[in-house]
Amino acid sequence: MKRIARNLLLTVVVVLLVQGCTTAAKTNFISEPLPKDHFVAKVDQWVIIQDASTSMGQRYHRERKLQIENNLLASMNTAIPEVGFKGALVVFGHGPGMPKGKLNVMYGPETYSTDGFAKAEEAVQLGGSNSPLDGAIDLAAKQLEKGTSAAIVILSDGLNMGKAETQAAAALKKQLGNKVTIYAVQIGDSAAGRALLDSVVAAGGQGYVVNASQLTSWAGMSKFVEDVFLWPDADGDGVADHLDKCPDTPKGVAVDANGCPPDTDGDGVPDYLDKCPGTPAGVKVDAKGCPIDSDGDGVPDAMDKCPNTPAGVKVDANGCPIDSDGDGVPDYLDKCPDTPKGVPVNPDGCPPPMILVHADGTWEVKAKVFFDVNKYAIKDDAKALLDRVAESMKDPHYSAWSVEIQGHCDKSGPKAFNDRLSLKRAEAVRDYLAAKGVPTDRMVVKGYGWSMPRYPNDTKENRAKNRRVEFKPFKK
Repeated sequence: MKRIARNLLLTVVVVLLVQGCTTAAKTNFISEPLPKDHFVAKVDQWVIIQDASTSMGQRYHRERKLQIENNLLASMNTAIPEVGFKGALVVFGHGPGMPKGKLNVMYGPETYSTDGFAKAEEAVQLGGSNSPLDGAIDLAAKQLEKGTSAAIVILSDGLNMGKAETQAAAALKKQLGNKVTIYAVQIGDSAAGRALLDSVVAAGGQGYVVNASQLTSWAGMSKFVEDVFLWPDADGDGVADHLDKCPDTPKGVAVDANGCPPDTDGDGVPDYLDKCPGTPAGVKVDAKGCPIDSDGDGVPDAMDKCPNTPAGVKVDANGCPIDSDGDGVPDYLDKCPDTPKGVPVNPDGCPPPMILVHADGTWEVKAKVFFDVNKYAIKDDAKALLDRVAESMKDPHYSAWSVEIQGHCDKSGPKAFNDRLSLKRAEAVRDYLAAKGVPTDRMVVKGYGWSMPRYPNDTKENRAKNRRVEFKPFKK
């Protein structure tokens, strides 16, 4: 008796072990939605084809196949984020006592919503017909808009089918090309059913077949949903990672088709960071998108005609230090800031010793060369003065200046004679300066005769002062 009891107990244990090994994982696991801000739609549309034909009423591991389908679709529906694509649900063999070949569009095609799909799925019932999957594939194709990318997911055991299903998938592929991909979820473990579904998927392109047992966990379901429906979008900018050339865009920043924040002025700094959004093309900018101002004078380098202005110096619109009196020496260096316009100045902005500036703003060169009556020869006592004039003319600081050498006479003798004499006096001075190294192209000679006396020609002394050569500097 003990032996019988022991054998009976052993039999029960074995049965329980076998039953435990053959029991599938629960298909009604609690799922959760994939975060919509981390994904974008891989396809424009999708159609799920659900098998509700007679064979789906059979039990597989103590659960009806149709219930397995419903559980998986409920979990899939929960996992799919609402990212703007269109969805549809096509059921074949739908409804008790439905005639053979009955097909129904239970949902869509419409912009996918979790609640809308769930309501349609709840209405699916077991049919009483064989498996017209080929017709379901044809009907699914009719739900797709022309030119859009699409995915078709078939949930079926693959039983009671034949060549027609594979032919339907091949026809769909021929019609839509790479725009469509077919996937399949096998309910059960029939080798014949798997072979049929493999054939259908292979005819439909680049999809794959997965067994329902592989989708009974969150990890398995989420991977399948990503593979079929979604592209990852880590930064949530609406551009899939594999297309995103700027993968770390901050949340909320608008991007272009490449996933990069727009840079309207093309300076290399995106608009959301650009503090100077209207920078002209080609202008170098700093990290804030503002034109670089190397010397800090408030005028960007691209416009700065004096790019090395010392710090704190006031500048004009061109970035150059202000030169109030226009003498070529900026105010911050000018020791004589009110020099009359046109007066030659030294590096300090002051007129050289030879320049005499009058109170009324007029000025003249102090240096004058005087001549004997009716003569144009240079006297010895004038040579030292002319040597100083030559040195000033050769000074690099005054290289931009030229000089008009003006010859004059007193009012003695005929006008024509004095005109010629005054010119000869100017030419004599020019020749002397040229001999001292002053370039002739910087000297202009003019003879004014007696037309510009400095003093009345009424005394001998005054007439002597009128027989002269004067210098008038000018810039070309």
